Amino acid sequence: MSNFRSMDLKDNSVPRSPKPREERQIRETARCPNCGSLAIYVDPIRGERVCDNCGLVLDEGMVDQGPDWTTFEGDDRIRAGPPPSVMAPDKGLGSMVGNGLRDAKGNPIDARSVAALNRLRRVSQWTRYDRTERALAPGLAQLSSLSSRLGLAPVFRERAAILLRQTIEAGLSRGRSMDAIVAAVVYLASKQLGAPRGLHELAQATGVTVHRISLTAKVVSRELGVFARASRAEDFVPRFASQLELAPQVGERALSLVGQVKDAKLLEANSPVGIAAGALYLASEELDVPVTQAQIARLTGVSEVTIRKHYRLLKETLMQSGGYTEPSHEAA
Repeated sequence: MSNFRSMDLKDNSVPRSPKPREERQIRETARCPNCGSLAIYVDPIRGERVCDNCGLVLDEGMVDQGPDWTTFEGDDRIRAGPPPSVMAPDKGLGSMVGNGLRDAKGNPIDARSVAALNRLRRVSQWTRYDRTERALAPGLAQLSSLSSRLGLAPVFRERAAILLRQTIEAGLSRGRSMDAIVAAVVYLASKQLGAPRGLHELAQATGVTVHRISLTAKVVSRELGVFARASRAEDFVPRFASQLELAPQVGERALSLVGQVKDAKLLEANSPVGIAAGALYLASEELDVPVTQAQIARLTGVSEVTIRKHYRLLKETLMQSGGYTEPSHEAA
C-alpha cells in the first residue's frame, strides 16, 4: 500500500500540462458511450462505426473517403486516367480488357474463364480502332522508334505525330511507304520547331533514300499546307559542335563565321549542312582544335569532298570581305 502511495506522490510531484481540447474530444469519441470500451472498428461495407465489445452502432451512413474501385492488380491505380496523347492511335481515350485474373470478389477465376477473357481481349484489340487509327498504329510505332534513334525531344514527337495523323486522314499514305512518310513528317516537324534534321541523317536512320524523303515531304507540305522556313546553317552548328564534343569556343566561332557570310549570294545555292560542316572545320583550324574532316563527315552525313568545298568557299568569301585572317599553319 505504501508503494502505491509513494508512486502517486511521485507522479503528483511532476507538473503535467493540460491536454488540448481537441485531443480530449478525440478520446471521448473513440470510446463507446455504452460500455466505455476503446475497441471501436469501422465496417466499410455497411458504412458504420461499431463497438466490438457490446455491438453498439456509434455512426452509420459514413462516407468512404477511399478510391472508388476495387483493386485486384496492385495499389498503383489512380482515380483519373492519363491525359489525351497524340502518340496513341485513339489518343488514349479508348477502353480495353484488362489482364486481371480475379473476379469481382477477388477470387481466382478458372482456366475456362481465363481463355474466354483472352479471346475477348483479342477481339477488343481488333475492334477498338477505326480504319484511320488502325493505319496510324504502325506509323506511330515507327515514329517513336525513329525519334528515339535521333534523340528527339517529346515536343518534336508530338508535332510529327500530329502531321502523321493529318497525312493519313488526308489519304496521302496510299501507295507510299510508311517509312518515307514517317521520315518526311519528322523532317517537317523539326523544321517547324527551328531545329531541323538533315535529309542524310534521316536517310541513315530509316534506310529510305534522300530523294524519296524529300519528295514525300514536298507532297505532305503541299497537300496539308504545312509551311516551314528554310533550313539555315546556324541551325545545325550548335548541335554538330555538341555531338562532336568540341569546346564552346569552336561552336561560337563557327556561328560567327556563318553569320558573316549569310548575306553572300555565293553561298545561297549551297547546302546548309555542308556550310555548317565547313564552318566547324574552319573554326577548329583557327583555334587549333584537333578534329578531322572524316569525323565531321561521319556525323553530318556529307562527304569529305563537300566539307573541303564549303571550307574553301567560306575562306574565300571571308577573305574578300576582310573578316578572315590566314593562320600561320595550313589546313590538312
